[in-house]
Amino acid sequence: MPVWTPGSYLIREYAKNVEGFKAQANGNSLKVIKVNKNTWKIYTNGADNISIAYSIYAYELTVRTSFIDASHGYINGASVFMYLPELINYNSTLKINPFKNWTKISTALEKRKENEFFIQNFDELVDSPIEIGNHEILEFEALGIPHQIAMYSNVKLEYDKNKLLNEYKAVVEKSASVVGEHPCKNYLFIVHHLQGIGGGLEHLNSTTCQTSPTAYLTEKSNSGFFTLIAHEYFHLWNVKRIRPIALGPFDYENENYTNMLWVAEGFTSFYEDDIVRRANIVSVKDYLETVINGINGIENTPGNKIQSAAESSWDAWIKFYRPNENSSNSTISYYSKGGVIGAMLNLIILKETKKSLDDVMKLLWDENFKKLKRGYTDEEFKLACEKVAGISLKDFFEKYIYGTETIPYQKYFDYAGLDFVDSRLNDEKSSLGAIIRNKKITSVQKNSSAEISGLNVNDEIVSIDGLSLEDYDSLLASKLIGQKITVKVLRSGQKLDIDCVLLRNTSVRYVLKQQQNVSADQSLVYKKFVHEN
Repeated sequence: MPVWTPGSYLIREYAKNVEGFKAQANGNSLKVIKVNKNTWKIYTNGADNISIAYSIYAYELTVRTSFIDASHGYINGASVFMYLPELINYNSTLKINPFKNWTKISTALEKRKENEFFIQNFDELVDSPIEIGNHEILEFEALGIPHQIAMYSNVKLEYDKNKLLNEYKAVVEKSASVVGEHPCKNYLFIVHHLQGIGGGLEHLNSTTCQTSPTAYLTEKSNSGFFTLIAHEYFHLWNVKRIRPIALGPFDYENENYTNMLWVAEGFTSFYEDDIVRRANIVSVKDYLETVINGINGIENTPGNKIQSAAESSWDAWIKFYRPNENSSNSTISYYSKGGVIGAMLNLIILKETKKSLDDVMKLLWDENFKKLKRGYTDEEFKLACEKVAGISLKDFFEKYIYGTETIPYQKYFDYAGLDFVDSRLNDEKSSLGAIIRNKKITSVQKNSSAEISGLNVNDEIVSIDGLSLEDYDSLLASKLIGQKITVKVLRSGQKLDIDCVLLRNTSVRYVLKQQQNVSADQSLVYKKFVHEN
């Protein structure tokens, strides 16, 4: 049984949910032993035809796991299906027996007859999630390709059907416009609408996305939902076909390491915002605000100076999906950092050649996916960027991708006639450098007043300068840089008085402002960058 699922880079130990594994031949039970955590060995006694049976405990509703209750069933292939290594590339048949009065099965697998599906190989089975129940199904066609949306919710959803389908169609068309070709004969969106869930996972000809039942009720929540849809849909090209060479063929039993998740996920994060802008789901103003918020996010994360985008990609297996209270001090997300890198590379290419990052994706599509029928190496990706840009990008890659130097944002935004300004540059606000939730310290920032004075994660704040902690932000707002405060904490049952000297708040809040008297070249770059006619 696989130990992880493609698209989510963490060993998840799916075999832990297997119950009652048995094997039979000719009506007789066969001896079975387990040889490691996820492998079963069957003694066949020379039998040609063997049947196995096992149950799966499935009660975790995420895009990476499986879930079944009385209302519906959701199957993520890696968490349910086993394989024989020798037969992994052979075809097979999947038959589904729906529970009681369930009438609908939604999957991108090829249907051969009622409740029965053809599978080309195990990779396709893993890469084809299944929704079973009585969910609503919406249909539309885009680019001549039929699309279905399997809509599951435990409450009645409120939405404008025509508006919803038109926005789906716009996202599909603008996603495909990046490369200029569509790889599918059909496509399926599985969308779960429940409180407290979220996220998405890409697949070969489908995706699973999770959102709130109220996702369509406001402009903000609706654009947020379609940003998620754009991200997962664009993975049809970036990752599922244009991919780092390490990500396929998959090793389902071990980590599949690559330095390039900042492209696989980060560039997809760049394109999720770019695509909803192209589709006019968000305005130019909102698009630029999203770009700058991405920069503020990474520049306010101390780990951005510690971990490079490439290192973040490599260590995804042990760090990204296993954050702790120190993660912000020592790591950076390859999603957010890669998205910012994508925006900067796009500006460079627009300025140098009037082409765009789209042309890098097209080149990798043609050369690696179609011609070589394999993924790209780290060096091949850099060379593709340089070929499109027409300049050497050696320093850019060494300093900002494999290194942790600060990107010279103003240099690149100037190409589009934009000024990059820190609106907090002249602020004289103090900072303790601790995140406090429910009067308990949950994180301490590196080199902050809190760290220097010895405040710890899990310290419970009793008072600051003798005042109870009712409004932490308001209390500190009245304090000056260099002022000493006394923090009384409860630590492991012991009360301690800790003196802290407040330091300057070093967080940034960058904004973009349009320059006056921009050149024709700057104006052209700007219009292409924000997709303004």
